[in-house]
Parts: sequence; structure tokens; C-alpha cells
Amino acid sequence: MESAIERHNRMVKEERLQAERVRTDGGGSADIWKHRAHQFRPKQDEHDLVIDLVADLAGPYGKVIDVGAGGGRIAIPLSYRISEVIAVEPSEAMQSVLQAEISHRGIRNIRIIPTSWENAEVDPAEVVLASHVTYGVQDIEPFLRKMDQKAARRAAVVVFTDPPQNALAPFWEYIYGEPRLRLPCRDELLDVLIELGVKPEILELPPQPPQPIGNPDEAFAELRRRLFIGQGNPLEKRLRAAMQALTIERDGLIWIKDAQPNQRSLIHWQGGSMRATQT
Repeated sequence: MESAIERHNRMVKEERLQAERVRTDGGGSADIWKHRAHQFRPKQDEHDLVIDLVADLAGPYGKVIDVGAGGGRIAIPLSYRISEVIAVEPSEAMQSVLQAEISHRGIRNIRIIPTSWENAEVDPAEVVLASHVTYGVQDIEPFLRKMDQKAARRAAVVVFTDPPQNALAPFWEYIYGEPRLRLPCRDELLDVLIELGVKPEILELPPQPPQPIGNPDEAFAELRRRLFIGQGNPLEKRLRAAMQALTIERDGLIWIKDAQPNQRSLIHWQGGSMRATQT
């Protein structure tokens, strides 16, 4: 019988293989966030309940390791509430956005570790957080075990109920004639954690509402990238047809028809509580 860990890893592998099988964009950039990093810049008027929850878990004198910190949507506001944020981020594009925000705001208690979590050399912190990171982790057990080992108090994961790319599934089927395979999300992750012997606590967060893709030109370019369609490829014609069928334009922005809010959860557990690896 397939274990929860095996299922998680299989889903990631199969989703990636499906993309590689159909893509016509030459493999894309080595940094997959190169064209989208600016979208993860913290917004002045944005307040995420995750900040309050993580700050409370860490305490005002605590440190937080932000795994996959991105452009700083969590790290920047969190830095005003705790002693230090250790931002682990492998993407150079994301690092650039985060560093620009740090410099612009004069923040001195965020330290960037420019590598993957698997390769990061960090000391323990009160809280280890991975927000919207686990979906594509190819080997989930060592990833979570490292979080558990480095969390002096709590390890925490923010995760959607449905895959982040779920709104694009109708485009995939329209263009490629097959369902888009799912990435593992909240339920699969919970099964993995339980299999690893922890007792996770679940806090339901406000759902992520649908977002516009951009103006018509931006939306076409964004969808083309995210559907792995090479520039000038004949599939561009099908993409334009899909946009006609599956999107609407409001106030100059393109929205996906019938897109639904995606429920978010913060899952956390006591650091160091995972069952020992069986030999």
C-alpha cells in the first residue's frame, strides 16, 4: 500500500513530468520566478493573519526561519514584530526583490540565506515557517524533518486546500485535451505529518480570493508562460481561444471566469516531535 510520503512525492513527480511532456517553451528559465518575482513584493496595505499568528508563536524576542521567503510578503512585516527573520530563498529574482525591500525600508534584522532549504546551514529558531512552499517539494520527508529539527518551539506550514494553479486547470484541458494533474496540498500534507508521528494543529485562515491576471497583453504572456507554450508556437492560437472562452475583462483587467476562493490553513506542530527515522 502506498504511504502518505510516497503519494506526496509521486504527485509532485507526475505533475512535473506532465508539464515536461507538453511544454514547447524550450524548458524555460533556470529561475522559474524570473518573470513573476515582482508579484511577491509586500504590499503596503496588505495585512495577513499569518503574520500575527507566527509572531505570537515566536514571541517578541524570538527568531523565525522563513523557508522560501520569496519577495518578503511575510519576512518584511514579521521583522517588525520579532528579533530576527532568517529568510531562506534560492531564487535570485526573489532575493533581489527581497533585498530591495529591505534596503528601501532600512530593515536590519532580516538575514538572507541564498540557497534551498535542503542545502541551508542555519541554527535553530523559535519558529520555522514554510508558506506555500511544500507543493513542489520532490522529497517531502527530509524537508519536513529539517523543519522539525530546526524549530525550537513550533514548525509551521501555510498551505492551500487546492493547488495554487487550480484556476488554470480549465485552460490546460482546453489546450492539451487532458486534465491537469494536482499537486499535493493540505490534505496530503496532513497525512504525511501524521505518518511522521506529529500531532498537527490546524488554524483556518481567510481564503485567497481570485485575482486578475493583468491587462490583456500581460494576461496572455502570463498564461503562455504558466502553460509552457513557446513564443510563436501554434498553441498560441488555442490559448487565445481559451482566453475568449474562459476569461472576462473588467476595468481593463482579465479575470478567470468562475474562479473560486482557495481556502488556506496554517498547520503547526511542536518542534522536535517527529518520530525517529526507522533504520
